[in-house]
Amino acid sequence: MPEKSQELQGELVEEQAEEWRPQASGWLNSTNDSAPQSPKNSPASHLAGLDRTITICVTKGRSVHTAHRLTKPRASIGNVGGGADMRIDDPEVSPMHCAVAITVDGVRLYDLDSANGTYVDEERINKADLESFSTFRIGSTEFVVSIVPNRNLDPGVDEFGHFVGAAT
Repeated sequence: MPEKSQELQGELVEEQAEEWRPQASGWLNSTNDSAPQSPKNSPASHLAGLDRTITICVTKGRSVHTAHRLTKPRASIGNVGGGADMRIDDPEVSPMHCAVAITVDGVRLYDLDSANGTYVDEERINKADLESFSTFRIGSTEFVVSIVPNRNLDPGVDEFGHFVGAAT
């Protein structure tokens, strides 16, 4: 009987992974390319994150020193054993607790109807825009967002987009 219960719980986690609430908030995905979106803060394009490296780091809790580099427009965060992209060891965290999405200005954090909530500045949120060094908490686990501009690989252009070199 315990095997059947684990199987049903696994199916529930799979369903949650397929129907992230942020899809209803305008996230583009392979099944709904016509969803409405805000141009400034939509994770509509892979291009939004190509000019920077975005990392979510655990700074407090059982999974301290765990980091997840965002390599796709969105990622979920949840407890170990769930179907999340970033899995943390915290009994107060749901299997699919929250999600982050790359936006033009940084990262948007979404609570996925978790039991214990997602907090920014100790305020429970449904969604919040985060910048570099913003912090958030789920359960007893705290995170910091790191956004670092990628270095320009063109040796003739500095990091501000200006041409460098001697004038002739």
